[in-house]
Amino acid sequence: MSQLRWDVLRLPGARWLLARAWLPVGLQAVALVVLGALVVNGWGVGQDATPARLLTLRKTNLTTLFVWGLFWPGLVVLTLLVGRVWCTVCPLELMSRGGGWLGRRLGLAGLAVPPWLRAGWAAVLGYGVLQLFVAGVALHRVPHFTSLMLLALGGLAVVAGVALREPRAFCATLCPVAPLLGVYGRFTPVQLEVRDAAVCASCASRDCVRAEHRARFDRRSCPSLLQPHARGPSDGCVLCLQCAKVCPTANVGFGVAAATATVRRPALLRPAEAAFVAIAAGFVIRELMLEVKWLERLFAAVPTAISTAVHVGFGWIEALWFLVLVPAALWGLLVLLGRVLRDRGGAGRLLLALTTAAAPVIVVAHMAKSLAKLGGWAGFLPLALRDPRGLATFDALGAHRLAAPGRLYGLAAAGGVVLVALAATAVVAWRRAPRESRVPARAGVAVLAALFLAIIGAWTLG
Repeated sequence: MSQLRWDVLRLPGARWLLARAWLPVGLQAVALVVLGALVVNGWGVGQDATPARLLTLRKTNLTTLFVWGLFWPGLVVLTLLVGRVWCTVCPLELMSRGGGWLGRRLGLAGLAVPPWLRAGWAAVLGYGVLQLFVAGVALHRVPHFTSLMLLALGGLAVVAGVALREPRAFCATLCPVAPLLGVYGRFTPVQLEVRDAAVCASCASRDCVRAEHRARFDRRSCPSLLQPHARGPSDGCVLCLQCAKVCPTANVGFGVAAATATVRRPALLRPAEAAFVAIAAGFVIRELMLEVKWLERLFAAVPTAISTAVHVGFGWIEALWFLVLVPAALWGLLVLLGRVLRDRGGAGRLLLALTTAAAPVIVVAHMAKSLAKLGGWAGFLPLALRDPRGLATFDALGAHRLAAPGRLYGLAAAGGVVLVALAATAVVAWRRAPRESRVPARAGVAVLAALFLAIIGAWTLG
């Protein structure tokens, strides 16, 4: 029985396209040009602007508009719908691969990747650092800072490729987007998977895992050191499609995987993934509450008081609030609830079960914020394409010679759609709660679902 219910690679012309040597490298090269253009466009813009001016400039400058208003929220929606397809076009993967090629040309052996790095902790830390600088220095509002961030990520990808022995070490261990892609991507049925596991079991060539073919430019064995015939949830596949290219029986596909497919089998999150989900919960709560003024004031009350008392900038204290204190309080209470419900396992195992069960609810709630941001920012794209630096547009808006674009759709409309999706997701997550600590895991799903439903419900009430 096929593990794929619907397969893109069976569509007319798909196999011909897949055989092209420029796929996916050509797509990544185009994305790299776009990345370079965004760096140049944002360079030197907004460094001395006031906070009030930055609220508008971030939408008129193409660099900040694209990265923070379109790419990040679009990535959340895209990953939830069709998995890790962004990896297929990501320019940082191409830069990391180029660094690996350079390292081999220079005769460098490369350093072994330590276990803690391979476990994903550095990527989770990178995600947290990005959010820290977003709150602390308004990274998402200053085009020049955004350009610096893009340069830093590109440089880190190249250095990782040169210095680390493991292929795609940047993607697997350092990319700050990897935790989001790995965790969010496991909840979509759209996956790369083998069609018939029995065909792989009887395969004599094993071209998809042959080490001597790994350094080829195209039609190579899996450069991520995975076994396509034995995939697992959030295993780090970057959808380069090389395994599908080299498979002698065309047994690798991409599409809607059956619930019983190996890549969709239930499995607890790894510790680093659980840590990301714990942090993401605080971040999503904060992002959702920002859409309603009275909820925003409520959420900001504690960091405002702390900032005033210790004389430290509000942004840094707010980051500490939603990245550390709120998650610690939330998950600490859920662990305590687990103890009340007579869970006898260790706190670590209970946290893994709680975060695994609640992750789908957090993912859909995050999509609500993404839809809200896309609706509010996308209308500025035509203006930013005409004036990429955004300065003339900003002046025209300030002088009322130009009207600011309205929302593409109302906040209540986006909230209404997500309310239905969130309720349905909560029911599924409840039913599929891990066997480990099932009762407290279900309680955690109920608590988080009720919290997010209440916040998003406030959107519909204005």
